[in-house]
Amino acid sequence: MKKIYKACQTLLDVCAQCKKDEKILIITDPDALPIAQALWDAAEEYPERSLIMMPKQTTHGEEPTALVAAAMMAADVIFRPTTFSISSTDAKRNACAQGARDLNCSDFDQRMLESGGLYADFIGMGEVMDRVAKAYEGDVVEITTPLGTHVTARITGRTNLPQYGRSIVPGQSSSPPDIECAIGANDGTMEGVAYIDGSIPHPLLGLIEEPIRFDIKGSKIVKISGGKQAEIFRKILDDLSVTYKNREPFHIGEIGIGMNPACELTGRMLEDEGCYGTVHFGVGDDRGFAGSNCCASHLDCVFKNPTLKVDGRVILENGKLADEFIKGTILDPDKK
Repeated sequence: MKKIYKACQTLLDVCAQCKKDEKILIITDPDALPIAQALWDAAEEYPERSLIMMPKQTTHGEEPTALVAAAMMAADVIFRPTTFSISSTDAKRNACAQGARDLNCSDFDQRMLESGGLYADFIGMGEVMDRVAKAYEGDVVEITTPLGTHVTARITGRTNLPQYGRSIVPGQSSSPPDIECAIGANDGTMEGVAYIDGSIPHPLLGLIEEPIRFDIKGSKIVKISGGKQAEIFRKILDDLSVTYKNREPFHIGEIGIGMNPACELTGRMLEDEGCYGTVHFGVGDDRGFAGSNCCASHLDCVFKNPTLKVDGRVILENGKLADEFIKGTILDPDKK
């Protein structure tokens, strides 16, 4: 017996604003089929919906099959409940350039349809996002955490790319429940040490049990240390480097601020990178953030309790947005 989840209706009605006559494409793989089926059932009133399955891929950022890429070019709205994300691919970029509204639903699980980030007030968070987006541009980003993270990067000339968790205009791409403000660092300018203590949403990792230390020089991770999970992550990147014959999987371009107060760290990518009060580094391909690093992987590494400043202006302090960004919004405790 099918069950229509409110989360799926939110994806259709709020996050995509689907119209009855639009061509809606749902892309999935065998492991993610239950999530795709839930979306399919919720979209029963849309006569132009189609569902297509491809083999499960091996990592985030791997191109889909040619047939899936072709179907994406013909769609008005694309939902992607897949095991691994294809957000950092030419197939997605080309479909959006054609005018498709794209919604990444990778790595969803059953719990996410029942509670959590997909039950956020996506529209109400828009005001908070607008405020942070205006502040998250400048010359120098500095990030620290109580564990010892201290990283700086230049963002001169880069434009902040807010993710509202909604794709409502042609060419727009989003990843609900991920609500975040992200920017790409200038190539080669990130320096310092980062301690990843939140999650690395990959099937072999997930929630971090022992902090993983990144030593960063020239925007590349030059050393990974810590416990067993550090060894696993190092091997993942080493294997990718061998496969693609370069060191680009070690590149860090994206710096993202999680903004969804309904999210919690679970080991699932879109829930974790949108988790309010966290920061994540996107390791690998950064072309979606105005970078030039071309790589068939993009892995988000989330850490907790960050203080983030842009040119000395505090945006986050110990995992909380500064008062100027939340006053009078749905995050303002005085309004509750």
